[in-house]
Amino acid sequence: MKKFLGALMVSSLVVGLGAFSTVNKAQAASLTIDSTDTFLKTYDDTTSYQGVNTVAGNTKAISLADLGLTGGDSISLNIFGTFNTSVWSPGERSDMIGVFSTSDQLLDTSYEKRVVDDVALNQQDANQYSYTQNTWTSNTLFDSTASPGSTFDSGKNAYMCSGANLSDPNRTCGQQTLFDGVFGIFGKTTLTIPTTAKFLFLAVNDIFYSDNAGKMLVDIDKIGTVDNQVSVPEPNAVLGVLATIALALKMKRKQQAAK
Repeated sequence: MKKFLGALMVSSLVVGLGAFSTVNKAQAASLTIDSTDTFLKTYDDTTSYQGVNTVAGNTKAISLADLGLTGGDSISLNIFGTFNTSVWSPGERSDMIGVFSTSDQLLDTSYEKRVVDDVALNQQDANQYSYTQNTWTSNTLFDSTASPGSTFDSGKNAYMCSGANLSDPNRTCGQQTLFDGVFGIFGKTTLTIPTTAKFLFLAVNDIFYSDNAGKMLVDIDKIGTVDNQVSVPEPNAVLGVLATIALALKMKRKQQAAK
């Protein structure tokens, strides 16, 4: 019996130590991003599909302070899932775009640079994640009028931009709308928040938003050191440990009384 009680007490201590799990206090948030929202310029970005009318929405500014983050912090942006790029011709993508800003101001959809107080990444991060006007397009490819290089699509009741070179400055349809500071997020992206940044805008990476479907999940974590990790008890596990110890003591008292 003594050996049994001793083993019970030892197991309680082991469980007790296990109840104190290492938790990284640096985790800031898990966010859900609607694939129809954007901070980029849009033009006539409206979709009517199966009797439902959808208009491209506006990305909501994310306060870094609310997440316990500040300029200069190193963070990881980890994206999960995929979104449907078109209700007409389904296809999946999983990359996103973001931009930091010193304010939460977002101009209306007619402006190319809607995030007026955007802040560029540091050069090292920019070299890895920045999009350039030469290689990326992000704008509606629909137009309500016949523009040079566009053709009418009766299924969408709109003119579609066409042509091999969407970056042609003479085009009036499907112009690029990316601006300095916009960066890409692919899987897990690690970067440093610009020192003056106060807000973050996020969106899926696409050229037309109202026909998207689905949401993306983004985990934002501050990259901490050992100092950022503390051991904290898990309440249910602690209660279990105390109950086990109490049972062991009760059994010991009964054994002593029997003697």
